[in-house]
Amino acid sequence: MTKNEPEIIRAKARRYVDTCNRKIHEAPWTTGHTQGLGGGGLYEALEFAELAYEAHGLPYEHGLSKMSAYSPRRFRLVYDEKGRADECVKLLDTETRKLVVWPHWAR
Repeated sequence: MTKNEPEIIRAKARRYVDTCNRKIHEAPWTTGHTQGLGGGGLYEALEFAELAYEAHGLPYEHGLSKMSAYSPRRFRLVYDEKGRADECVKLLDTETRKLVVWPHWAR
């Protein structure tokens, strides 16, 4: 089996979705525990937020001070079994319920 077969792409996509959602929605930064071993993930969350707002064509302002206005937790990655394997990772805006293909995952 090669890395580009649809079954392999889909398996990697499922893992990617689970990992990213865990980092954003269950990360230590969500509880305020950002110091010490296992703390952090804040900058990954900020990077995700920027990419997510851009993917949905929404405005975004950079910086920690703006994080409350541009929460990365507004978005959730979704694995879509239907359609093409290279478009099975989608980004859901939980406020508008709009779903777009997530172009930022490595296949």
